[in-house]
Amino acid sequence: MPTDHPAPIPFREPHAAQAGGYVLALAGLLVAVGLSLHPLPRGGFDEQPSQLAGTPLWGAIHAAIAFGFVLCVLGGLLYLVAGGPATRSWLAALAWGALTVGMVYFTGVALVNGWVMHPLALVAGQQPALFDAMNQLVIGFGWLGNPLFLVGLTGVAVLEVRHPVTDMPRWLAYVGLVLALLSWGRGVGSATGLYFLNTLVFANVPAFLWLGYYGLLSARLAREQAAGMSSARA
Repeated sequence: MPTDHPAPIPFREPHAAQAGGYVLALAGLLVAVGLSLHPLPRGGFDEQPSQLAGTPLWGAIHAAIAFGFVLCVLGGLLYLVAGGPATRSWLAALAWGALTVGMVYFTGVALVNGWVMHPLALVAGQQPALFDAMNQLVIGFGWLGNPLFLVGLTGVAVLEVRHPVTDMPRWLAYVGLVLALLSWGRGVGSATGLYFLNTLVFANVPAFLWLGYYGLLSARLAREQAAGMSSARA
């Protein structure tokens, strides 16, 4: 089927792009699985001891999310090193840089939730000061990481709509942009008291799948470019 996509911008380091794309694909899948099992947030940003203690898979859910977030950092770094589409403009570089750095801090949310908050919830009544301190640490990591990551994800989606760099169907590029915008809802709802927006946390599931698919398409383009370069040298 013919498309109106321009010829893809070649990567400076196609092997780095290929590795980064595969890593992002795995990251998107891990995070999506974890988030799909995550219970709906209650109220604001504070974690509730009763919800944590009553969710047996809380630790496993956040372990999957944390590993996925770490892979997002690795994939973003590899993509930036690869150059090409990731650095073709200052907006593209800013988007991928924001996505990567934001995930460095946002990983702390999942890490503390999975390895600290879950077991601590069982004794929160006896150690409320400690639980509250960990809660504030999670919130701090969230404020540092989540908005920055969402700026990056939204920027990547906007650029894919306006200046496509993969052979993603045009309708799917627009879906990615809509999902990125909806992913702001949970944070906005918790910050403003509009808690009905918390249900939009589930928009993150298809949003991360979209990011993973973007990575997979990028890896395919990079593999083709690397193969073409090898053939030219032969």
